[in-house]
Amino acid sequence: MLACSAGALAQESDGLLAEVTVTAQKRAQSVQDVGQAITAFSAEQLKDLRMSDVVDVAAQVPSLQYQSFSPSFTIFNIRGVSQNNFADNLEAPVATYVDGAYVATINAIGGQLFDAERVEVLRGPQGTLFGRNATGGLIHFISRAPTHESEGYVEASVSQFSSYSLEGAFGGSLSDAVAGRLSFRGEKSDGYLKNDFPGARDGRGKNGYAIRGQLQFDGSENFDALVKVFYARDDDVPDGYYVSALSDQYPLTGLGVIAVAPADVHRTDSNFEGFLDRTTYGATATLTRKFGSDVQLVSITNYLNNDKSYGEDADISPTDFFRFLTGSRHKQWSEELRLSGDHARSHWQVGLYYLDFNQKNRAWNGGDDDVNIVSVQPHNPEFNAAACPNNPPELDLNCGPLGHTETRFDLGARNYSLFGQYEYDFTDRWTGIVGYRWTHDDKNFDYRLTEFNSAGAVGDAVTYNRGNNPQARIDWSDWAGRVQVNYHPSAGQLYYLSWNRGVKGGNWTAPTFVVDGQASIAEGILRHDEEVLNAYELGGKFDFPGQNVRLNASVFYYDYDNYQSFSLTNFVQSVVNRNARVKGAELELTMHPMQGLDILLGASLLDTEVKDVPTTGLIGATLEPTPIQAVDANLPSAPKFSGNGLVRYSWPAFGGSLAAQADFKYNAKQSLEATNAPGTNEAAYFLGNLSLSFSPPGEQWRVSAWVDNVTDTEYRIYALDTSFVGNIQSVYGPPRTLGVTASYRW
Repeated sequence: MLACSAGALAQESDGLLAEVTVTAQKRAQSVQDVGQAITAFSAEQLKDLRMSDVVDVAAQVPSLQYQSFSPSFTIFNIRGVSQNNFADNLEAPVATYVDGAYVATINAIGGQLFDAERVEVLRGPQGTLFGRNATGGLIHFISRAPTHESEGYVEASVSQFSSYSLEGAFGGSLSDAVAGRLSFRGEKSDGYLKNDFPGARDGRGKNGYAIRGQLQFDGSENFDALVKVFYARDDDVPDGYYVSALSDQYPLTGLGVIAVAPADVHRTDSNFEGFLDRTTYGATATLTRKFGSDVQLVSITNYLNNDKSYGEDADISPTDFFRFLTGSRHKQWSEELRLSGDHARSHWQVGLYYLDFNQKNRAWNGGDDDVNIVSVQPHNPEFNAAACPNNPPELDLNCGPLGHTETRFDLGARNYSLFGQYEYDFTDRWTGIVGYRWTHDDKNFDYRLTEFNSAGAVGDAVTYNRGNNPQARIDWSDWAGRVQVNYHPSAGQLYYLSWNRGVKGGNWTAPTFVVDGQASIAEGILRHDEEVLNAYELGGKFDFPGQNVRLNASVFYYDYDNYQSFSLTNFVQSVVNRNARVKGAELELTMHPMQGLDILLGASLLDTEVKDVPTTGLIGATLEPTPIQAVDANLPSAPKFSGNGLVRYSWPAFGGSLAAQADFKYNAKQSLEATNAPGTNEAAYFLGNLSLSFSPPGEQWRVSAWVDNVTDTEYRIYALDTSFVGNIQSVYGPPRTLGVTASYRW
């Protein structure tokens, strides 16, 4: 059976549309009654689509893309809104929530997805109710909560590249008032990127596990509490490799173009073994107190700790020219207190939100025109305090007594918000909605870049903090707002017209390089200001039960002030504020034309533009700075057309049931970088997956054979224009992969 999502149907005998419940407005509603563009995946559909990593949801959501060169760098893009700077201290404009709690660091977004109740993808600004940095939208991962029914499952998969995974969960009643659930998943893979360097391991692998425990307390009829603790570990993951393409540069802009394409996009030749070590743990407590039948108070308290060490062979070669390593320690806690009420013709909610987080970040890179790296260290060696005097041992950076630069960039931040939303039914057909959120950021940044050679320190390149620069503090307030009208002409039909104002606070980029020994970073490069997005949207949702058809569609226009655009300028990571616009349309169609057959289709049209994006500004491998140029470009990871779909047919066979499924995603040509450098432009591509599964009577067991990327398509999930040193760095998605999955439920 294919369980339903925002565009899916339940395979019930009567073929009726399923009632899908979401919490997009922080209360339980049918997705068809919410005047927003939402795609939601149920627990069963996540399994049918084999979504075992958070990035997998991008395959079946219109206008949703992602970029990633490592699980510790995962950037989602909705309707062209993203920010693909790889500095550890930055936050993304597509907010990620887990069980009601915001994840403030990009280092903790990518990871394993398991034992989920559902995933909700909200497209468009969500600043009123969700607030912080939800300019482009929101992705919410909701875990399956404990129940008093004893049940569980175990699932194992085996696939190519020596890939294995095991996951499961079990739970039930611990007493009349307490239920518990324990969930886990582990995975291991040698990786699909073959490394030709003798004795070195392959890349793009996996080696990690995660565990989650929950307790549900039913204190009384009017009070309950859900407490969750979680722990995840990635241990020496074979990562940190790229595929290199030799490049040239356009004479004026310095934009890179591929001169010699790689012979095999799934092979590299790297002498330094990249790695990822990451530990994430924390807890979330959700308390609900009801006051009669109309009013309730909800408290969500969250703590999150994320430690990461990552190293890569940035020169993508068997020589010792350039290695890049980072370490980050992030701690955050947040509190949301929300009071809401339901009445005959209205619904209201008001709330307070507080977030406090602190980051200690380090970056290390070795090799430049003056001092070449002359030795190779094994992956993830013991910390060398003498070689990295500015880095505390707990960040576990892989340093050595070589020519290099070291960067320290520490960030402290507090956010305070006050928000509210009011909905009123003027008639049975017309509803008005207004929302407002006041938000305040208080941030401090401490940045220091030091250049070293093999004999010792050369000198401080840059020091930037509150002691020497008032721009090292942000004290900022702004507001998000929403005005909307819904029209229900009849059952199963909804039209909505909305205006949303989304805001994302300013921050600092953290350059980790100097150019040819020059300790220079242009004025204004470090800090960038807040961005504001005014979004106008018209949409409709239609259920046709007699025909077993559902159609959701929307058109939208984004007016973007001070979009935070990332590019490399004079070999320095920079984020600048530029104006941009987005025009687009989306469609989701679901059909259940006959018993056992489900068809889901999605499509997105986007027309984007961002003004005056700075280009690389470096010509040739000598790294001689040139005046910075600017180009008008399309937003990155925003193809003009993308489409997704799924066809699933199940039928009785062998005393049980068989199900055959085909799903796909198509992306038209797009650029993976804000400058739209030709070398980072990705041609149109199609990804298709096939599976065949069998379940005996009762459906406790299920065995599936599957093939992902059945056409063996070559496609990139990340690209960076480094043509100033003669190449384009790219990360390609997996090739054709065959596997088998077996599960048992009780």
